[in-house]
Amino acid sequence: MNLKEWQEAFYKGIFDPTQENIQHACHGVNGTENLSSEDRLGIYRGSILGGITSGLTGIFPVCEKLVGEQYFTQMVSGYLKQYPSGSPDLGNYGEHLPAYISEFEPAKELVYLPDVAQLEWLWHTAFNATDINELSSLPFRPVSELAAIQPEDQALIQFCLNPSASLMQSNFPVHQIWGVNQEDFEGEQTVNLDDGGVNLIVWRSQDFGMRIDVLNDDELKFLTAIQKGKLFADIAGMTFSLPISELLPPYIQMGLIAGFNLGKQ
Repeated sequence: MNLKEWQEAFYKGIFDPTQENIQHACHGVNGTENLSSEDRLGIYRGSILGGITSGLTGIFPVCEKLVGEQYFTQMVSGYLKQYPSGSPDLGNYGEHLPAYISEFEPAKELVYLPDVAQLEWLWHTAFNATDINELSSLPFRPVSELAAIQPEDQALIQFCLNPSASLMQSNFPVHQIWGVNQEDFEGEQTVNLDDGGVNLIVWRSQDFGMRIDVLNDDELKFLTAIQKGKLFADIAGMTFSLPISELLPPYIQMGLIAGFNLGKQ
């Protein structure tokens, strides 16, 4: 086998350890007096899979708590095979776990679990988002420059959300499920799924405080339009229960709207 073929065989021997794949992977593994090549590969496999599983547990601790350590380990074992990591940073691994859980047959009755995983992934990405102050060049103009925009250009304003922010919708009160499973939570740990769905924005403020904010339908509609890069003129033409003059300022003041650009008509 050439190098590429052996690398592919070795990968399959780790993540898809059928007897045939193990034999192919061991072509480049030397055995010792006490350990066969298969044994040495097995030790390496256990180390790799254990490390990745541990990393996923760190990103999705509530999911692991809800189903138990053994169940979670078994559940993600298939994820490791189906979604190989494409990054040397283990912190980037886990984006597709919510989708995988939604198709994981043994967890079908845990209808809220994929959305809990999605909330945890958004929390993880928000927590690790690059600090705006560390960017060599901002992808937008600061809101302090809004006052300098000429009236004829105001319709072209494209507001920009804080780069850490992500929106999500769920048919279940996943923010409550997430909250009662935090280590510092005190109180009744029962969550009523009949409380219904929720709109959320997950983000990190400029003072590094992590936030999960509940949005009403108008707020979700407004922030989704901003996220999609709609011009201010288009947003102003949308129907909301509150005037734009009341919707916009609080998000600027709290730092959720971090800047703006000028688009084109």
